Amino acid sequence: MNPPLDRFLLLIKLEGIKLPWLEENTGVGRKRWASVKSGTVEMRASEIELLAKVYPEYGYWLATGLEIPEVGQISPMTKKAQRS
Repeated sequence: MNPPLDRFLLLIKLEGIKLPWLEENTGVGRKRWASVKSGTVEMRASEIELLAKVYPEYGYWLATGLEIPEVGQISPMTKKAQRS
């Protein structure tokens, strides 16, 4: 079990993120993201920080797995529930 990887996989699934888009918006190559996605390499803290810059509402959740909805720090699941 790899919680940062699990959160990353959930994020890309629920937000419909494609690796070319992720490369363009983070500056990290799509091959690196593909290796992270497959679990071949571990996600770096710097990559979590970059994801948090692209999705600031998920920053705390990406880093910890926790949410603080009263300050706008949510997960993709909460965002999906809010849309419904």
